[in-house]
Amino acid sequence: MEITSGTLADDRGSPWSLGGSGEGFLALVLGGSLSLFYAIVLGVSNGSTAAVLSLPLLAVFLLIQSNYRIALALLIISIFMNFHVWRYSTAVLFAVPLGLSFLWNYRDIEWKWFKNRLNIPLLAYAVCALPSLLNASNPVLSSVLLFNVAAFLVVFYVLIATLRTPEDLKRVAGLYLLTAVVNSLVVFLEFWSTGRRSFGFSWIFFVDYAGLGICVSAAMALVSKGKSRFIMLVVSTVLVIALVLTQTRGIWLATLVALAFVGVHALRHPAIMGETRKRIFKTLAIGAVVILGVATVVVVANPYIEKRATELGGGAEQFTEYGSVPNSIISRLLIWDTALNAFLANPIIGVGVYGFASSSHEYADVPSQYYRKYVRDLSPHQTFLAVLAETGIIGAIGFGVFFFSLLQTAFRSINRALDDRGRRYAFVCAMAVIYCAVSMFITDAWLWGQQIVLLGIVAGSMIANGKISGPTGETGTSA
Repeated sequence: MEITSGTLADDRGSPWSLGGSGEGFLALVLGGSLSLFYAIVLGVSNGSTAAVLSLPLLAVFLLIQSNYRIALALLIISIFMNFHVWRYSTAVLFAVPLGLSFLWNYRDIEWKWFKNRLNIPLLAYAVCALPSLLNASNPVLSSVLLFNVAAFLVVFYVLIATLRTPEDLKRVAGLYLLTAVVNSLVVFLEFWSTGRRSFGFSWIFFVDYAGLGICVSAAMALVSKGKSRFIMLVVSTVLVIALVLTQTRGIWLATLVALAFVGVHALRHPAIMGETRKRIFKTLAIGAVVILGVATVVVVANPYIEKRATELGGGAEQFTEYGSVPNSIISRLLIWDTALNAFLANPIIGVGVYGFASSSHEYADVPSQYYRKYVRDLSPHQTFLAVLAETGIIGAIGFGVFFFSLLQTAFRSINRALDDRGRRYAFVCAMAVIYCAVSMFITDAWLWGQQIVLLGIVAGSMIANGKISGPTGETGTSA
């Protein structure tokens, strides 16, 4: 990623540079010291795997810290990597080297870089949510899990400060879409070889990654022309096929609703696209026919997908006899019932932020076999219900302030852009925000783990574009 107007530290005079004899001597001393230290560690540990990997991992870490572009690229890729250390996901952990790399490479940080319209709403949400810790059954665990929020804040503010040109935004979106397409190809291969539901290397979270990618690539296709439009339509089609193969009906619905927002906004504001309303309608119609046609062919071609797409319930005997539920809708209802009980028992400040999973046993009134299988150790699976259950009415008010401020800022950025390119970029960012908002009605994964970091990327990119294309002081001081 090329930063054209930033303040990246100059390598000249840096102790890491090999430009002169002094620097070369320092590098020699450091290399010799690390080699000696590595030999001692290997000897003491008897050549354990962790010891063997320690120096290569240290070298990778130093490389990440020395190059902000690599740190940001790895963060985006890490969103698709489904690994966990204790209760922290890959992307949450990679927010740490991103933040450290930012501090290392940007030496003359100015606080005006971080000024934006979401600062006060974020503070309001924090003030409203923190009292819930007083009710947490395990306040230490809840406090530790707040590191998810810290990761969001790091990513959000670092991107606001470092995305300085439209090309920077294109690279972020491009890398995200490229990784989503690669995962889609893995989904195709797995489904072809097994015939089973597949999510690629991103696990179940890929359904939202695909939904977001479809909306972003569709919006980019609308504001592009020629070869770029064709490429974005191909990307959309690939992601649509992959999403259908995941057989996740809730995200199918969320994606369709978000795409409807994309189309309606394009028709209401044709000037953003630089085309007439008639041509936009024609483009939307063709795109809709192609995408829905491809999706229909995939569904009909596989009887299991078609059955799942139309499956809504099962017999009562299946529910009671085997200790299992007929489908995922019923299992969600079991969780939602427990979350509602938790809210009703603690309506003011909730059961503690990130505290539902550890306290749900206190509020469950479903049979124990169903609780163990479908509720225990799980989150409420719906963003607004999760906020109500965990932070109560007070926390919900704070979240509502943040949620509506996020949407308002996204659409204001379109109107306040100073040129056509800025408006088109703002349109794409706004549609990404719309998808996240719609998806929150289906899942609560945007509050933690991989997707809270992805939300930080979406929100940070949106604010950064407002700074790039908007007047100074509208969405923050332009970089």
